[in-house]
Amino acid sequence: MARHRLYIAQPVIAGRSLRIEGETAHYLVRVLRLRQGDEVALFDNSGVEFPATVTDIGKQRADLLPGDAVCRDLESPLDIRLIQGVSRGERMDLVVQKATELGIRRISPVLTAHSVVRLDAERASRRQEHWNRIAQSACEQCGRNRLPAIDEPRPLADFLQEPSAAGLRLLLHPAPGIDLAQVDAPASVDLLIGPEGGLSDDERELARNMGFASLRMGPRILRTETAALAAIAMLQSRWGDFQA
Repeated sequence: MARHRLYIAQPVIAGRSLRIEGETAHYLVRVLRLRQGDEVALFDNSGVEFPATVTDIGKQRADLLPGDAVCRDLESPLDIRLIQGVSRGERMDLVVQKATELGIRRISPVLTAHSVVRLDAERASRRQEHWNRIAQSACEQCGRNRLPAIDEPRPLADFLQEPSAAGLRLLLHPAPGIDLAQVDAPASVDLLIGPEGGLSDDERELARNMGFASLRMGPRILRTETAALAAIAMLQSRWGDFQA
């Protein structure tokens, strides 16, 4: 595998030269300091990876020649959708980054009654773009060739009104709840986690009415970012692609 991996937001075609400009070119030229003849790996969210050679380079651009596609499927067989109460800046960024590394398939940020963060439409769109960039960088680092989908933030109540095809819906809560050892392996899971202040009683009741079962992670109260990552790792260990 090439030393550096790079997400390209356009279709990559083997044997067809590709010109990189803008922020991505700056990263290649100024940060990685690549030179003509250096090799990188490209992925375009199609599920495959392309070895590529730098054929020419300038101050603000780089030309790459992709080779034949290499199939490297690192996606988990368990489709996990994280429904995450939006938390403050670095906490939410951490969840997006590490959830991507852990193999999450989709992240649905939601705004709740106890959310500290308040977003209007413009700020919500900017945050979505920011989280997408974090997920792209995480995929470059961890070897995934598919990006997780990240939805635009919206109220939890609106989200819960939509039907879901998930085989199992879980709501993290300190109170005793479902025993996963008694649950048949699902193909997909919706995982709902509140923000710093948790979910309100009304939100938990609405979630239960929409098919969410309470799940307790242990005797200790976990911060929202810890809870999300611990729960994803637990689900991947039980039904996904984590192996002891």
